[in-house]
Amino acid sequence: MQSDPNHGGVRRIMRSSSTGPGRAVTSPQVSVGGQLHAYGGGTFVVGPDTVWFVGDDGRSVFGLGADGPPVRVAVGGRDVQFGELALAADSLLLAVRGGEAADEIVSVSRSGDVRVLVRSSGFLAAPRLEGGVLAYLEWNRDEMPWDGSRLLLADARPGRSSLATVVAGSPTESVVQPLWGPGGSLYFMSDRTGWLNLHRFRDGVVEAIAQVDADCAPAPWEGGYQSYGFTSSGGIVLTTSDGIRSELLLVDGTVRRRLASNLTSIKPYVAISGETAAVIGSTPSRPPSVWAADLTSAPGGARPVGGEGHQPAPWAVLPPSVETVTSEHGALRYLLHRSHDRQPGPLLVRAHPGPTDDVPLRLDWTTQFFVSHGFSVAEVLYRGSTGQGRAFRQSLHGHWGDYDVEDCATVAEHLVKAGVATADAVFISGASAGGYTALQAACRPGPFSGATATSAIIDPARWERSVPPFQRPHAAVLAGPAGAVRPERVKIPVLLIHGSADTITSAEDAMRLADQLAGSSSAHQRLLLEGGDHYLSDPVSREQSLQAEIAFYRRIMHRGPS
Repeated sequence: MQSDPNHGGVRRIMRSSSTGPGRAVTSPQVSVGGQLHAYGGGTFVVGPDTVWFVGDDGRSVFGLGADGPPVRVAVGGRDVQFGELALAADSLLLAVRGGEAADEIVSVSRSGDVRVLVRSSGFLAAPRLEGGVLAYLEWNRDEMPWDGSRLLLADARPGRSSLATVVAGSPTESVVQPLWGPGGSLYFMSDRTGWLNLHRFRDGVVEAIAQVDADCAPAPWEGGYQSYGFTSSGGIVLTTSDGIRSELLLVDGTVRRRLASNLTSIKPYVAISGETAAVIGSTPSRPPSVWAADLTSAPGGARPVGGEGHQPAPWAVLPPSVETVTSEHGALRYLLHRSHDRQPGPLLVRAHPGPTDDVPLRLDWTTQFFVSHGFSVAEVLYRGSTGQGRAFRQSLHGHWGDYDVEDCATVAEHLVKAGVATADAVFISGASAGGYTALQAACRPGPFSGATATSAIIDPARWERSVPPFQRPHAAVLAGPAGAVRPERVKIPVLLIHGSADTITSAEDAMRLADQLAGSSSAHQRLLLEGGDHYLSDPVSREQSLQAEIAFYRRIMHRGPS
């Protein structure tokens, strides 16, 4: 699925061959996608003769055959969203239908018959039906699925009891991505070992498969993730991530073989057809696109699928290095992009928009913009990031605005001492939750000369009350003593950038803080982008924000800190 710039960014399902360019399967009249659990996901699935997809802003499910227009087969209400689509036998479609107070798993026939299989006052996800047995995920409304969730089995045959049994999961175990495998075994990812690794439920017993000290699945902010799949010969293809670099592994018994060795970042969508695994991958010099890996050949690289999206950056990109600095809290990893002249100069520390995010080793146009203008850029895998296990991910609970700031400052101070950066030209930036990190860094003594916060959270407590129910527990568990950003505590110049149409964080809060700061010093700046969304996805908004940010840093370097 990709957005179509020729039709106002409408999201369309694409089909590609190994040699030709991709072509759109769905029409531009219906945009594919939805907002189940606020972030959507699992919005289309391809069957033998039907493409099923969610459209009309998430409120309808459509079926698209080989001929003719799409047919609406299920309709929700104003506050109902569909997602997590999955195929079942006998041409049935499974979907999660989410509402304000409850979720349902429904089956949908090609004729439009909708049957409720499960209803829960919690959240539901990942329905998988095999031989009349329904596997699915559930978690409470005061939990996030990567902190505590349950994998359940229920008899889904008409007239049978819907009483479900728990296979795995608890308040201290996250279970994600269930999938029925060969021989009727049920596979899933669990962090019961401290890492999100693959497990199997067979004959009433749960056993670990291919244990690695890495996370094999990301935090499920979106539905539809599938980080592994089964080969026709009985092997398993799965992704692993250490928070920076991704790998694709083929596991066959005790033998493990690395696939797609030329890719450094792989998204959690693995599709297997015959002896080929298809993934969305990228490298430090190529943006994300579809690649295919041959499962039968000797270890080697993946090949591009289709002819679009595989062109490298139009200039030479210096590959970043994965660095580690030791602090009193342990090893801290980060990606370092050196300026082209490799001389001491300005440094930009970027706090990712997590906290449950990572620092993927892939081409990032924002980073390259600053590198091309003489900056070195450090992307910090601060405490709370994913890819380094459950304990590291949860270490930020109750310390948001504190531990993340400490880690960013530690990297900045290290790079000044190492001669990478000049001490009077060290900046920090972040978006969304990373914007809160940048603002809290501006409120304490440290190495930074200025801070940019884009689409930032200003007051975690106020934000917690405004976010959708799915996200509310995350905001609550992160909150620490740092609290709201208060203008009287800000010690360095701050640039606040926000889109007026942001529905995730408050532009009003950001501009109020900007006005309060402007009253104390002209060194503070603000930029309100009319019509800009949370991600500043419009190219014009993105360009305006980057130009404002680099001008802000140059002004500080020219005038010196105030």
